[in-house]
Amino acid sequence: MSLRVKTVLAVLMALGLLWAYQTREQRAQERLASERSDFVPTEVVDMGRMPTELRESSGLGVSRSYPGVFWTHNDSGDGPRLYAIDDSAALLATVTVEGAMARDWEAMDLGRCPAAADRFCLYVADIGDNRSQRDSVVIYIIEEPDPFAGDHAAALVGVVPFVYPDGPHDAEGLALTADGDVIVVTKEREQGTWLFEIPAADIVDAIARGGMLSLGPGRPLPIWPDVTASRYVTGAALSPDGDVLAVRTYAEIYRFRWPIGDTPEQIAEACFLGNAEPQGEAIGFRGDAEDWLVLTSESDVDQAGYLRAVRCRLGQGQRE
Repeated sequence: MSLRVKTVLAVLMALGLLWAYQTREQRAQERLASERSDFVPTEVVDMGRMPTELRESSGLGVSRSYPGVFWTHNDSGDGPRLYAIDDSAALLATVTVEGAMARDWEAMDLGRCPAAADRFCLYVADIGDNRSQRDSVVIYIIEEPDPFAGDHAAALVGVVPFVYPDGPHDAEGLALTADGDVIVVTKEREQGTWLFEIPAADIVDAIARGGMLSLGPGRPLPIWPDVTASRYVTGAALSPDGDVLAVRTYAEIYRFRWPIGDTPEQIAEACFLGNAEPQGEAIGFRGDAEDWLVLTSESDVDQAGYLRAVRCRLGQGQRE
């Protein structure tokens, strides 16, 4: 048998294996969609397409000082810039964060400023670590800018570098409590998801002394990575009243009673997004409702991503 024939046969065999794998995965996804059909959102609202400046919207902060305004940022590849958009996803302002670096910004939230309960700050998390090899990661904190002041620069309020107690983690979820505690949720590929907390007092202390913060032990969340279900954590948010933690993956939204005890309590079945957002990234609560959530997604090859609102079923005892 000639080398050319062997090469052709090898290519055909590889194509056949690829086709078989894709067919198997497609059938598995279709079976999953059928099994989870009772848990799809009850309502979906496409609020608007993201502006061209936001090709990889990866974090989301819902403004309280400026109703109808959302803050977001790109994934790795952009500079240290924040973008204010309105509730139709129209760009309002671009804010450059002076003194910050953007290695792999993956998440953000908006909450009380460190040691200043009367002001709101944006916490921008440079915590992406796909290969789990970074020596440390960092959270940048700035006071919420005026989204109607045009493009401008903003100064840092604080910088909080930190390390995990058990070695590096990739992470894409960040949320803030009303007291200013920071919640970090990891993005795992070979083990269960972990949740770490950073007390507000530790944030203040780290800013004051300028050193490295070492986190305490994490707690497991019952979210196990699964390629068929696209079950990899990409965002987190805490409800305005502080009693529900939402954790999203590419295709699901998990909601847990907060604060989390020894055994995490889901308030309802995971809300199933299916293929609505194959590159879905960020999540936030829409207004004061526990069942309405706002999502952002990265752009695909052909079109920009969406700012989207979804309404997910609540469990027993939850208010509609």
